[in-house]
Amino acid sequence: MRHSAVSASIFALVLFLVAGCSSGPSTGPGPIVVAPSERDSPRDQDFEDDRYDRDVFERPDEDAFVTPLHLRGDDPVRVALLLPFSAPGDNAKRVASAMFDAAQLAAFEAGNDRFLLIPKDTRGTPDGAAAAARSALNEGAELILGPLFAESVEAVADIARSAETPVIAFSSDNRSAGNGIYLLSFPPEIEVKRVTDFAASTGITRFGLLAPANAYGERVSTAFSDNVTNIGGVVVHEERYEQNPDAMLAPAKRLAQYSREVIPVELRHGYKENDESNQYTDDSGFMRGYQAVMMPEQGTLLRALAPLLPYYNVNINQVKLLGVSAWNNPRLAREPALRGGWFAAPDPDVSNGFKERYAAAFGQTPPRLASLSYDASLLAARLGQQGRTRTRFSDRAISNPNGYFGADGLFRLREDGTIERGLAVLEIQPGGAVVVDPAPKSFNQFDGF
Repeated sequence: MRHSAVSASIFALVLFLVAGCSSGPSTGPGPIVVAPSERDSPRDQDFEDDRYDRDVFERPDEDAFVTPLHLRGDDPVRVALLLPFSAPGDNAKRVASAMFDAAQLAAFEAGNDRFLLIPKDTRGTPDGAAAAARSALNEGAELILGPLFAESVEAVADIARSAETPVIAFSSDNRSAGNGIYLLSFPPEIEVKRVTDFAASTGITRFGLLAPANAYGERVSTAFSDNVTNIGGVVVHEERYEQNPDAMLAPAKRLAQYSREVIPVELRHGYKENDESNQYTDDSGFMRGYQAVMMPEQGTLLRALAPLLPYYNVNINQVKLLGVSAWNNPRLAREPALRGGWFAAPDPDVSNGFKERYAAAFGQTPPRLASLSYDASLLAARLGQQGRTRTRFSDRAISNPNGYFGADGLFRLREDGTIERGLAVLEIQPGGAVVVDPAPKSFNQFDGF
């Protein structure tokens, strides 16, 4: 049971809708959470009605907007939160509930007593997300936070654009980004860039890649290759694997062959010997092996994959292993093969602060994605304190080049809808991960931002 003072204060501020009508005012100042009514959980028949174009929206008269009695005549800040509260999977529902809690926590901490957070259930489907967006817009939402899944973001995008309402979604799929759709997420590209740039600053120029054979692995491979080229390095060799321990063996063995100081002739694909312009050969023109390997895996699979390199005679005291923020897992400290590995992630001192506040309010540790809804809600509440409707959530305000400081540290939303983050670089040690290169305090600190 949730029993902290913060939690009690938050839930004392909840207003319920009955048959679409608002109740009386809240019992005190602070954010208002307008609980969804039964009509906000769309049924299948809702999508059989072809009386309107799903991608076009016309706002109703403002008299139909959700307005608590004590804010009538004032300027309510109506913000919708679209999450898969009734998705088929238990994990999705658990994450949605935690993200809702985190959004309430942020709204409460912002202290904007004109802030109305309007949760809507997407059911975890594109059709559900489209219906939830329409419902929120009908009630006057001037900003939409969410949805969570990429297909749902696509379903909401055109509707929101036709209503000239910005969206801060939680997907890392860039296909819907831009033109008013912002993606507040953890895209692999920025993590790959951060750790690769740091490795290059230590003198590493030759890299290997061992990635899963899926869409995520493809994104990492593309970003890694592009960034290595930009820093003047080379990807000596890369391998893909199916995500089960047995299927990892052969790719790891093949990659291991390229760790040798001098790579045998039969393995030198695409390299010219005795080419003085090739900085990846020694003075005799022999091609040299990689100095670091990017391994964008996580959890149990990472603990199965990493030991394969030393098993196949890769000297991990000389070859640095590189990873992504999913490496920020205390259990990985028990794996000797990962000792000394670097990965990019939010500064733990900052992210731990959010986790502690969330635990104090709700009695449990938040899942990783909870920080996204916290940051989105906090940003919305803070921007809502400035200006009037249609100006406070302008593209210019949302994509402030100075960025914002949230649960995971520094971030900013770009005009093209993508995100940049100020990440730290951490090293895995027996006692846990330690920061070896701090996160920036401003975007002016990094040339790459």
